[in-house]
Amino acid sequence: MAFSAPVQLYEIENKNGMVLSVINYGARIVGLKVPSLTGKVVDVVCGFKNLEDYQKDEFYFGAIVGRVGGRIFPTRVMIGNREYNLTVNNGDCHLHGGMNGFDKALWSVEVIEEKDGVQGLLMRHVSPAGTEGYPSEMLTEVEYRLTNDNELVIKIKATCDDITLASIPNHAYFNLGGPEEATVYDHIVSIAADSYLPVNENTVPTGEIKSVKDTIYDFRKPRRLGDAIPMTPKEGFGYDDYWCFAQAPSQAPKHAANVYCPKTGINMEILTTQPGILMYTGNYLHKAVIGKYDEVLDKHGAVCLETQGYPNAINNPTFPSVEVRPGMPYDHTTIWRFSKVKHKHDSISNQSKA
Repeated sequence: MAFSAPVQLYEIENKNGMVLSVINYGARIVGLKVPSLTGKVVDVVCGFKNLEDYQKDEFYFGAIVGRVGGRIFPTRVMIGNREYNLTVNNGDCHLHGGMNGFDKALWSVEVIEEKDGVQGLLMRHVSPAGTEGYPSEMLTEVEYRLTNDNELVIKIKATCDDITLASIPNHAYFNLGGPEEATVYDHIVSIAADSYLPVNENTVPTGEIKSVKDTIYDFRKPRRLGDAIPMTPKEGFGYDDYWCFAQAPSQAPKHAANVYCPKTGINMEILTTQPGILMYTGNYLHKAVIGKYDEVLDKHGAVCLETQGYPNAINNPTFPSVEVRPGMPYDHTTIWRFSKVKHKHDSISNQSKA
């Protein structure tokens, strides 16, 4: 990968050979090399070779997105007691913070290291009041910390001087099989959620919260994505949906989801303080998207698992609020915990289409 000032590449490694690669453009994770059962180290995060590809990127590869992840519609919103017009950048919707969101910002970087040898990066970005239509200046801090237990701990904090909105996920695209694995169809996924948010034709939540029982959204038991995706609407277009764990964030990270690749034996457990998770199966990727190993990143070639607040919460009063205020900062933690597992999930659930 080639980057030049002012964009810099930062790499940190733990004692097990796990390597995290991050650039300050969009605070993006551009690589995450993880030990596999075969003895090889596998890069499980998809990305590009150079800055130009990231600047043209319309899929938010590896980026921190915000101020608010997901689609907001209508874009004229009430925040506090005032109306604001958010930037429209996806059909009639405001998506992932607008035209110039966190994914396009240059973040400051501080390398951090603790006594136990655990390394990390602290990245900061100041978003001025009025950016993409949002009120208040916002200082966002993202901490990436790689532990010797093969965990990547992601802490995201945001403070403001007036009421505004914040729901800030990382938008990494995972393929635990590495660049040689063309799709994620053999990945086995479970999501620890009893409910999900139905969406309309524009992939905006309708405001309902429904049980996953007897639906294609039931991932409480592990399911192979290659069996689940063909059951989705629009002739198996794929998942771009949000699962709900709770009506409020938790104080400490809790188990949220699990992904396993039989080919490499790499298992990723996701823990989070967020009230839910969005799974996106790379439905809009296409053959012209070329990755950093010259691999084709085609449709369903990767999966995103974005821990965040309920999408479009500002327009749905029954959803947990994503408002932040002075003295009430945004403060969330997500952990990606990697391990090597042989013959995981001997029995795989195949749900019938509801």
